[in-house]
Amino acid sequence: MMKKISMIFFCLLAMICMTGCGTAEDKEEKEQTLVCTTTENEDGLNIEQVVSMTYQNDQLKHMKMEVNTKIIDSTAKENWEAFKNFMNEDNQEFDKDGIRLTVVTDDQNYEYNVILDIDVENATEEALEEQGFEGLKDDTSTLEESKESAEKDGAICEIK
Repeated sequence: MMKKISMIFFCLLAMICMTGCGTAEDKEEKEQTLVCTTTENEDGLNIEQVVSMTYQNDQLKHMKMEVNTKIIDSTAKENWEAFKNFMNEDNQEFDKDGIRLTVVTDDQNYEYNVILDIDVENATEEALEEQGFEGLKDDTSTLEESKESAEKDGAICEIK
């Protein structure tokens, strides 16, 4: 009888070890955010692009792109209103189907910022296609693969 109880105990112990006895945190879905930044100065403009991609278990769930433009040339500053009007034609604000585009301007500092926020899980294929992100839901790139690709294109990336 004692031998049978020992055998049951051993089997239970083996089962616990095989199924994992980690913490609840270990069993939760792992979420990480990849933040990649590029900057360039061109034609009197300082342009910084920041892309944040949130992954859960290496699957893209959310993406946010910010393009922050600042006019640094005095001649270009004289044409600030024309610049804003030109940019506004291509950057119409909207919020639908899991995608939100917002424009923030600062007339005193000559800054024009575009923020594109995509809830990948809830965005429709049609809305993604309209914004030039067709196939984003089907992309199987891992966080590390995305990081390598962005860094090859000159971005500075970090994982948070």
